[in-house]
Amino acid sequence: MRYHINFGQNSSSFKLAVIRALTGILLMTALASCASQGAQEAELAAQEAARVAIEQEAASLAQEQERLRAAEISRQQQEQAAEQARLQAQRDRQAAEIQARADAERRQQEELQRQVRAREAAIAAVEAERQQKLDRITALEQQITSISASVGDSENNTEFLQQAISVAEELLDVLASEQEKYEDTDSQGNTLRPLAKDLIAELEARKDELIRRAGTQ
Repeated sequence: MRYHINFGQNSSSFKLAVIRALTGILLMTALASCASQGAQEAELAAQEAARVAIEQEAASLAQEQERLRAAEISRQQQEQAAEQARLQAQRDRQAAEIQARADAERRQQEELQRQVRAREAAIAAVEAERQQKLDRITALEQQITSISASVGDSENNTEFLQQAISVAEELLDVLASEQEKYEDTDSQGNTLRPLAKDLIAELEARKDELIRRAGTQ
């Protein structure tokens, strides 16, 4: 029995198998290369997305920091303005208090001066009234002397003149008593005991009436 091997046919099959194997390898290599390139592109895209996200986050943080900085500046400015307003209000209040004290002291001084002037005027008025009564006493004494001299000249008016002398002497006693009251006065110069002004006026009127009636006799 003979075995015949056809190397030509087997060689073609082998070549075809080799070609197919190489083609598969190349295809797999290409596929692997494509897969690797896709992964790289995906990684690059992810990195780019991460970079963009980081930049956006950084920008957001920068904006937030700027907002916080502006808010802090505004807060400090408001605090400074409030402090300045408080200090100004305090200065205004102190100035108003100083002015109020000055006005009160001025009014007090004016009131004291007014009281002094009023007291001096009252004392002067009382002294003038006292001097007036002293003058009236002197005039009354002279009038009594004159009336006494007239009594002996005419008997017709003797009764009226004697009554006039009696009233004049009573008036003289009252005026002398009034002078003693001026020794006891208050800080305003007013007498502590009331003056007998009505009695003096009444005695003056009676005296003058008696003298008038004596003159008509």
